[in-house]
Amino acid sequence: MTKKLTFIAFTLFVLYSCGTSRYEFWDIEKFNIDDKALEEYEEVKILYTSRGPGNNKKMSYYIHLIAVSQKSGDTVNILTTADNGLKLEDKNKVFNFFTEDNIASKIMQMDPDDIEDIKSLEDIESQPSKTISKVARDPEFDEVADNSYPTIKGSIGTYVPNQE
Repeated sequence: MTKKLTFIAFTLFVLYSCGTSRYEFWDIEKFNIDDKALEEYEEVKILYTSRGPGNNKKMSYYIHLIAVSQKSGDTVNILTTADNGLKLEDKNKVFNFFTEDNIASKIMQMDPDDIEDIKSLEDIESQPSKTISKVARDPEFDEVADNSYPTIKGSIGTYVPNQE
């Protein structure tokens, strides 16, 4: 039943997100922030993404993801600044979660103009996380997005451990 619901929710999202949705924003305080909702590199499957207006180059809002931990089976909200370009074909793809302090998340939060100034990994690691107070929402999907799941800030991607 959960797989069928996941497929339906993701399919509806992709179909409607191709249309002309009007985005609004929620204040971040609406979300139940829990820095332990997911572990670093934990595998997740994405059920929903709010996307957002424009491409978020100024990192002025979070994009809301709803994911299911492949470890615990728990459903969580992830607030990220990166639009991962999720497509219908990604409905069964497993991603890794990166905490807000992970270098991958920090790179995704950087202004493209500032990347030229980076000379070493330490320059990235020392970057503070941005303070963002709003979360993009598409009111057409409030039935799914308006929930009380624990929420964590970070990003998703694919983690490949160093094979040294």
